[in-house]
Amino acid sequence: MKSEKSKYIGCMLGSAIGDALGKQNEGVNREVILKRGYINDYGRAPEGSPGEALREGQYTDDTEQMLVLAQSLIACNGFDAKDFANRIAKWGLDIRNDPSRRRLLGPSSSQAIEKLNSGISWKESGSDVPSCGSAMRVAPIGLFFNDIHEVEKKAVLSSIPTHKSKSSVAGAVAVAVAIRCALDGCDRVEIIKKTCELTSNHEIALANKIEYSLELRNEVPDTVLPQLGTSFYVYDTVPCAFYFFSRYFEEPRRAVIEAVNAGGDADSIGCITGALFGALYGTDCFPKKWIDGLENKQLVEDTSLLIYEKSHFLLLNSKRT
Repeated sequence: MKSEKSKYIGCMLGSAIGDALGKQNEGVNREVILKRGYINDYGRAPEGSPGEALREGQYTDDTEQMLVLAQSLIACNGFDAKDFANRIAKWGLDIRNDPSRRRLLGPSSSQAIEKLNSGISWKESGSDVPSCGSAMRVAPIGLFFNDIHEVEKKAVLSSIPTHKSKSSVAGAVAVAVAIRCALDGCDRVEIIKKTCELTSNHEIALANKIEYSLELRNEVPDTVLPQLGTSFYVYDTVPCAFYFFSRYFEEPRRAVIEAVNAGGDADSIGCITGALFGALYGTDCFPKKWIDGLENKQLVEDTSLLIYEKSHFLLLNSKRT
């Protein structure tokens, strides 16, 4: 039981850690990173980047949206699309009114939030841009639901209010399914196989690229990253995170460091990579200084524990009935 709790906490902490580390390299060219040297601890984002006003150890909108989703799951005893849409719309207004955070909101999420706040239904509000905005936040779906097909179904619904393109939906499914498989203790090949199987129900191209990322695991990042890409498009970000997960399967700390130094959408790549390893190995796979230095660490831990308790309570009751 303690080990499973550690995985729930580790998943959400890992997501936030990868996000907070990666914000320092968001939008930075890989060549610049290599010349400057890898970041391996918290720091400030460079001037001109979306997270330049954030403090050391402070995470971005990736983690904030993950927490909104988690809080909705807890409050509703499961996924309720309308409740989540209302919460994400309110969160969007709050972030727009905060000078230190308003630049974190990407154009796809921003447009969707504007539509939601104007009264447009969550079924129609989502952007058609194939970004990774729903994949980066979806980890709580993989934690909350025990059945893998229920994970798939709820991941789809969680994407639609802000990202309704088939590619974004597929990306959300991929990450949520992988989280559940990692939580269940599957090995590397099993995780990727099941992820690709269910992702292909929504977009075969993304499933194929995730499978390709596994095939590339024996090649070094500077050979692989130009092939996979590191942009904010889900075709790049999600397979890139799976590559680091596959290549450094037994080295979670190194995997996160490599992920957050990939350049491009480094905070989202780091966020997804950290979530996968946390779900697989629990909190012990991350250095203590990363956990202790994370801003709002207690909020992330408390929320993950509530997800654990609520999901297990509901599962136990369903078995009794």
